[in-house]
Amino acid sequence: MHMHLRMCIFLCTFVAKYIFDMKRTVFFLLLACLSVSLQAVSPSGTLPVLYIQTENSAAITSKEDYINATYYLDNLGLSDYQSIGSKAQPLNMEIRGRGNYTWRDFDKKPYRIKLADKQPLLGMTKSKHFALLAHADDNKGFMRNTIGFQLSKLIGITWTPTAKPLEVVLNGDYIGLYFLTETIRVDKDRVNIVEQEDEATDPIAITGGWLVEIDNYREDPQIIITEGDYYNTETAFTYKTPEVLSSAQEQFLKEEMERINTLVYGDKNSDELWKYLDMEALARFYIVQELTDNYESFHGSCYLYREMGEGEKWYFGPVWDFGSAFNRDKSQYIFEGDVWHNHWIPEICKFPAFNTCLKTLWTNFYNGDFNQIYDYIVQQKDLIASAVQADYQRWPDYGNNDFSNRVTKVTNRLRSYAQWLNENNWAIPEDNTGGDDDEEEDNTNDNPEIEDDDLMLTDMLVWRNGKSVVYSVADVDSITFVQKQGIVVKAKVPDTWKETIYVWIWGDGIEDYEHVAKKQGDWYVFAYEGKDLNIIFKNGEGWTGHPNQTEDIYTTRSACYILTQEGEEKAVATQVDCY
Repeated sequence: MHMHLRMCIFLCTFVAKYIFDMKRTVFFLLLACLSVSLQAVSPSGTLPVLYIQTENSAAITSKEDYINATYYLDNLGLSDYQSIGSKAQPLNMEIRGRGNYTWRDFDKKPYRIKLADKQPLLGMTKSKHFALLAHADDNKGFMRNTIGFQLSKLIGITWTPTAKPLEVVLNGDYIGLYFLTETIRVDKDRVNIVEQEDEATDPIAITGGWLVEIDNYREDPQIIITEGDYYNTETAFTYKTPEVLSSAQEQFLKEEMERINTLVYGDKNSDELWKYLDMEALARFYIVQELTDNYESFHGSCYLYREMGEGEKWYFGPVWDFGSAFNRDKSQYIFEGDVWHNHWIPEICKFPAFNTCLKTLWTNFYNGDFNQIYDYIVQQKDLIASAVQADYQRWPDYGNNDFSNRVTKVTNRLRSYAQWLNENNWAIPEDNTGGDDDEEEDNTNDNPEIEDDDLMLTDMLVWRNGKSVVYSVADVDSITFVQKQGIVVKAKVPDTWKETIYVWIWGDGIEDYEHVAKKQGDWYVFAYEGKDLNIIFKNGEGWTGHPNQTEDIYTTRSACYILTQEGEEKAVATQVDCY
C-alpha cells in the first residue's frame, strides 16, 4: 500500500514538474517573441532610407576614429529624391561618432560620415562630408535646428548648412529619424574662403582663411584668451582650418582675438571694433539666436571665419547648434539672467552703431521674409510626421509621442519671441552686464499681487464645438472644456504660507522648471499649454522641506484646489468647484 502511495506521489510530482517546465518554456518563448516584436520597428515609408553596414558589423564606439562601412540610399520611389547605390551594389564610406553630451548621454547616437566619393545625397551639393544628427535631445518636435537653419537662410546669412530628414538602418537595425546635415568646413560650396594650409609661415598666407569655433569644451587644438575686465573668464577658440598651427599662425590668431576682445570692452562710441568684426553679419547671426531664444549661442558651437588678406574682417557664422532653443517663455535677452555665459555679445549690444544696424535689419526682416517661416514649419511637420511616430516606437524614452502639440507649442513660442523683440525694440539696458540674477533689479515681491495689466493672465483659447473660443481665466472652471489647448490650475494656499508662491512642473516632453504663480484675488494661478500636467505648489523658492509644498498634483483639465496643511506633512490638494 505504501509502495503504491509512493509511486503515485512520484508520478504526480513528475507530471506536475513536466507541466511547469512546459509552461515556463512557453512563457519564455512568448516573452522572446514579444521582445523581438517590440524591437523590430520598420521605417515609415515616407522618407528615403539610408542603409549603412559597418565592416564585420562592428559597433561604432569612437568619435575620433573612423571605421569602414558601406551604404546605399533608397528613395522608396519618392519622386523628390534620387537613390544612390543599391543593396546589391553598395558604396564605400567611413563612419564615426560625433557630438558631446548627445554622444555620451543617449542611446540614439549622432554620427559623422565620410563618403569614398562625392555624392549629391538628398539633392544636396555633392560632397563627401555629412553629419547624421539624431536630435535625441530635441523634444520640440524635431524643430529646433529645423527652424534655426531656415531663419538663418531667410535673413540672408551667407551660408547655412542644409539639413534634410531621412530614416536610417544601421547593420540591419532601424535606428530612427535622422537629419542628414552638411558639416561646417571650408569648401567652395560651404564656407567659401581660401583654405589655409597647416603650419604656414608666410605673412600673407596666415591672414586667412580661418575657421574657428568659440567652444565650451576644453579640447585641443585651441587658443585661449582672458575675456574682459568684468568677467575675467577664459574664452576658448577651437581652430578647424587650419588644423595644425605654426608658431606664426598661433600668434596671429591669438593677437586677433585679443584685439577684438579689448575693443569689445572698450569705448562703445568707437568704430574701431568694426574694422575687425563685420557688424551686419553679427547682427544677422544674433537676430536668429534671439528669435529662437538660443541662450547657449555665444557660449559654444559659435563659429567665426576670416578670408585671407590684409584688412579682411571676421564674420560670425554659420549657425549650427540650437540645442538650447525654445526652452522658455521670452522675458529677457539670451545673455541676461542665470544662463551659460555668452561671450562678447552682452558688451557688443551696448554699441549704439550695432544697435542701429540691428534695428534696421530686424525691421526689414520682420516686415519682409520672416513670415515665410510659418509655412515652412507646416511643410516640415507634414513631411516628417510618420517618421516621427516610427522613431518614437524605436526610442520611446525620448521620442516625440505628442508631435503635433509640440510643434504647435514651438510655433507659438516663436510668435511670442518675435512679438517680445518688437515690443522691446531691441533696447539693451546700458547697465546690463549679463551677470547673475542677484545683481539685477528684483521685480518680484513677497506677495505678488498683479497690478501691471501686461502681466495678467486674462484669457485663454479653448476648443469647443469645433471652434476656438476665448474664455476669461477668471471664469474658467474645472468642467469648461471638452477638448482644450491649455490647462489653468488655481489654488488657495494655507494661511501659514507667507513667501512668494511658486509652482514646479515636470513630465514627459516638459522642461522641468520653477515658476512664480500669479495672484488673482484669493487664488494663485498657473497656465500651461498642453494635454496634461504634473505640478506642485510651493511656499517659497527652491526646496525648503515638506511643510512648504503640496503633494504631487496630476491633472488633464483645468481645475481649482484648496490646499490644507497639518504639521510637517506635505499640503493636501483638494479639488473644488471654481468660483
